[in-house]
Amino acid sequence: MGLVPAALFVALASWGLSSPVGSSPDDDFHLASIWCGQGVRAGLCEAGNSANERRVPAPLVEYSSCYAFHPEASPTCPQKPSTTLVNTDRGNFNDGLYPPVYYAVMSIFASESIYASTVAMRLFNALFFVLSVSSLFLLLPRTRRGPLMWGALVSIVPLGMFLVPSVNPSSWAILSAATLWVALLGYFTATGRNRRIGFAAIAALMTVVGAGARSDSAVYGVLAMLVVLALAFEASKRYALLAILPAALAVVSVVLYSSTGQASVVNPNSFAGTTSDAVFSLTMTNFRKLPELWAGGLGTWGLGWLDTALPGSVWVTMLAVYAGTVFLGLRRMSWRKAVAFSTVFGSLIVVPLYVLVHDRVIVGQYIQPRYIYPLLILFAGIALVQVDRDDLRMTRPQTAIIGSLVTLANSIALHVNIRRYVTGLDVDALNLNRGAEWWWIFPIPPMSPFSPLGVWAIGTLSFGLAVLGIAVYSRRSARSGRRPLTAVGG
Repeated sequence: MGLVPAALFVALASWGLSSPVGSSPDDDFHLASIWCGQGVRAGLCEAGNSANERRVPAPLVEYSSCYAFHPEASPTCPQKPSTTLVNTDRGNFNDGLYPPVYYAVMSIFASESIYASTVAMRLFNALFFVLSVSSLFLLLPRTRRGPLMWGALVSIVPLGMFLVPSVNPSSWAILSAATLWVALLGYFTATGRNRRIGFAAIAALMTVVGAGARSDSAVYGVLAMLVVLALAFEASKRYALLAILPAALAVVSVVLYSSTGQASVVNPNSFAGTTSDAVFSLTMTNFRKLPELWAGGLGTWGLGWLDTALPGSVWVTMLAVYAGTVFLGLRRMSWRKAVAFSTVFGSLIVVPLYVLVHDRVIVGQYIQPRYIYPLLILFAGIALVQVDRDDLRMTRPQTAIIGSLVTLANSIALHVNIRRYVTGLDVDALNLNRGAEWWWIFPIPPMSPFSPLGVWAIGTLSFGLAVLGIAVYSRRSARSGRRPLTAVGG
């Protein structure tokens, strides 16, 4: 099991190398915000033409425009040198839409070498994800690891694998969604003082990680706290005392959320001037199309700037695996779990529906699957709570099928993502090295492990090894006859 974190890191790092600077959604905004994350710095972020503008290296805000929304185009367009600064209002320095924590941390890696800085940020986020999840895994009792392990596995491909090793703040939102609720549940059910302190520390860190990266992640963090309060509920003084921690963390989330420009979305006056018939019509239209957003996180929507379409072998596979795993988890349903599960499912409907109607748009416009993707991760994990073994009582063939399908889907998605950038999707060939028009600037021999084909092969193998390790661990756990997972709300 010790090889799983290393294999997962290499798999994520492969995804981090699979696309150029500026390839994740709205990267022109996020890169400029990162370079200005510590304020004005000579050569990195200088004062702009107005108080709401800054001068940043030109490639940060201009490079992605040459290939974004053009899936047939590789990112080989001429670039201005990074020493050339251009004026922009595209950044968090304009209206403070995002919390400042993520940008401040990432700005540590900002330098005049945009390529090296971007790769360093992507690798850091991949390592941060692996270390955080692994630490929580080791802290959990061996019989309580199933929801963390399987909930993340069946939902991470393809969107999570793309976003976690990226410079997009959604990287931290995904990490928070996968770990915060598990840490809090472990905090409530821990028997030892040191273990409880460990869970509390992880929960506090993941609260700041999520709420400090995206304002919607702050909302999801509060939701996770409410869900755990329901799962761990008991009428006792002990429960009341332990509930002080999530209450305090909720205050932190609210404060970070309120400090952003996106807090205006909850303004009750935002619907003024809109007739009730218009609101009802827009609500019903979006309600009918809402599952498209849910499925988007599992591959039905494109990666990158939504311009890298994935084949059905990815999204059909992941939809089947995700739905099957969630359904498997519903074999046990206490009233506590029913409340938690219904709350998350209701949020998957209410949250995007409210924002869509608030902004007067329909599914497919403005609201992207990545905005609600953390809820999908939480939904899968909650479904698996109280399954009475961490192998989910799957048979050996079931475990092998799920592991093989997720590995296959990851491999295909990674290949398509690399292909989209090395030549554009107008080329279709297995050998990613042949006819490559773009790759990273360091020289790469054709058979190098850092060539496009090498990165794909290593990424595929590493992810497969991580999944194999999880499967072997689960089967050994099943044979060991450990005590059940039903201590919470059984």
